[in-house]
Amino acid sequence: MNIVVNDANVLIDLVKLHLLPHFFGLQLVFYTTDLILHELHAGQVEELQPFIDAEILNVIQLTEDELLETALIRSEKRQLSEQDCSAIVCARKVSGNLLTSDNTLRKFATRKLLTVYGHLWVFDRIVEQSTISPGEAISKLTELRETVNPRLSLPKAECDSRISNWGIL
Repeated sequence: MNIVVNDANVLIDLVKLHLLPHFFGLQLVFYTTDLILHELHAGQVEELQPFIDAEILNVIQLTEDELLETALIRSEKRQLSEQDCSAIVCARKVSGNLLTSDNTLRKFATRKLLTVYGHLWVFDRIVEQSTISPGEAISKLTELRETVNPRLSLPKAECDSRISNWGIL
């Protein structure tokens, strides 16, 4: 089973897009850290709570040693937040893949030999596993790029390719 460790940015966008049930319906094992949850607004945590309660989203509380490891990573790459570093520690702990679209975190984690996925990977999975229709995926990807998170800077060519492919499914 594919294990993913969720950074805050993907979770926040999925909440705003009303895609949580579709995302957590994927055939994946989901993790995040308590530090990442504390980064979210109360309303966002409330949206995630049913998935936490159902043990679909597993929340890791870092040990003292893991918090120390988080601090060491942060001292190595000051641009990363404590939450970002906790995601790296969690991914190592559960042998998971990191799910983030934070470019600094993505590059650093890749250098540390972690597999990193982003928003487009999520969209590919929800279409592939039919948790939403291709037409709805087009609509939600467009909403993500234009309204929800226009600063995300998803690669235009990759987005256009997906929209074109989903339009013929």
